Amino acid sequence: MSFHYKKLLRSVCLSMFTNKREMMKPLLVAFDFDHTIINDNTDLIVQKLLPADKITDDLKKLYKEDGWTAFMQKIFILLHESGITPTQIRDAIVRIPATPGMNNLLRTLEQFQVEVIIISDSNSVFIKDWLTESSLKNVVAQVFTNPAHYDEDGCLKIEMYHLQNWCQFSTRNLCKGHILESYVEKRRNEGIDFSHLAFVGDGKYDLCPSLRLSENDLVFAREDFHLDKLIKEMQNQKDESVKATVHSWKSGDDILKVVSDYFN
Repeated sequence: MSFHYKKLLRSVCLSMFTNKREMMKPLLVAFDFDHTIINDNTDLIVQKLLPADKITDDLKKLYKEDGWTAFMQKIFILLHESGITPTQIRDAIVRIPATPGMNNLLRTLEQFQVEVIIISDSNSVFIKDWLTESSLKNVVAQVFTNPAHYDEDGCLKIEMYHLQNWCQFSTRNLCKGHILESYVEKRRNEGIDFSHLAFVGDGKYDLCPSLRLSENDLVFAREDFHLDKLIKEMQNQKDESVKATVHSWKSGDDILKVVSDYFN
């Protein structure tokens, strides 16, 4: 074997090894939005723009029978009929404060090039408006939520993200665990693997993605919120369905203290 051939072979092998390393990212962090990134619930905030007498028993019955997305579509129609403009809705959304420490967490994740996604049962208009106003839109690689848009008359229209019947832990319109697994598989097909996954949430529908994580992964459950209580109840009953390491959190700084160990 000639010297030049050996040199070329070594160069190719080194390149293959380097590329393989470049394909492995240390961490993916998936966030819920309401009561996680922001310190309130977008849907409940816009409902407050309506007179109280507009939220009738018949309207509440619609939620029970047809689900939250159908209920919110009716809310948006009532807002439009009541003369509430898209600007007023946007102003109400962007005034919602970030959860304490969350801005610092997200900007630090961006600084260390940690991949961030949002999986939320809010809608695309609300999340985009809030992230844009907070200068955080570029931090998030992708948002998975119910598609929404304003029609030509200025009425907000919302659609279900998908219609699912396979997950008992999720709403009919959004299975967060399925979305997370699909995203990881998509990135794998694009040549990107993650050493660890982390999910940050607060509500009962955040249990589904928490159940789908492995022993290498992390779950951050907001302290004293529904997800935290559910997981603690499971642990008390010796139910080991949640395999990931679980951390309770009060602020984004609590999360940052843990995930910073996974940056490199």
